[in-house]
Amino acid sequence: MIAVEQLKKSFGPNPVLRGVSMSQRKGETIVIIGPSGCGKSTFLRCLNQLETIDSGRVTIADITFDHEAADDDVQLRLRLRAGMVFQSFNLFPHLTVMENIIIAPVRVNGEPTGSAEARARELLKKVGLLDRAGYFPSQLSGGQQQRAAIARALAMQPDVMLFDEPTSALDPELRGEVLRVMRDLAEEGMTMLVVTHEMNFARAVADRVLFFDGGLIAEEGMPEQIFTEPRCDRMREFLRKFTE
Repeated sequence: MIAVEQLKKSFGPNPVLRGVSMSQRKGETIVIIGPSGCGKSTFLRCLNQLETIDSGRVTIADITFDHEAADDDVQLRLRLRAGMVFQSFNLFPHLTVMENIIIAPVRVNGEPTGSAEARARELLKKVGLLDRAGYFPSQLSGGQQQRAAIARALAMQPDVMLFDEPTSALDPELRGEVLRVMRDLAEEGMTMLVVTHEMNFARAVADRVLFFDGGLIAEEGMPEQIFTEPRCDRMREFLRKFTE
């Protein structure tokens, strides 16, 4: 479902990703953890082609983007395969929740408004916001805005969902409602790649955990192994900070 080969990305003279390779099967939930500045979010943005990669190859479903044979059409098709949920919701403030959800299917995919609205209602029901369809983002709590953002990403019927620290901007009491939606998606078999500092979520929901450090995958494994018997010193040091 996802295959990444020797992905590299620098910002000016500063290398952020130093040759990351990984694969993910359909229906698998992978959680990425690691210290700030280690390349986690940049990695997701490169997968979704929001950042231009310096070298390497990215495959999502049956679409492969190769830096050495860059093609704008392939880049766009790859982007459409991966739904992205950001830290800061990024809802259009002048549009209602319903309008936020249907705008991309209608304008990008050319879907009739009626069918887009019907699927949007199903998604809003899934995330517990059906009664907020006519609200504007400013009328919602942070947790509700993030759930609306998840529904918006799902409306494009992506093959994979990418979550970039989706609870980091939320108060503790609001995080649970977003994590519950994500847990439900994982149980339904959605292929998910999640960058988060929510260690309990990683333990409970992830099929595999990747630990990023210095622009590389320093360790990977099943949650039980990662959290109870980490192999590398840097991983042990990182986890120790969450238990102090």
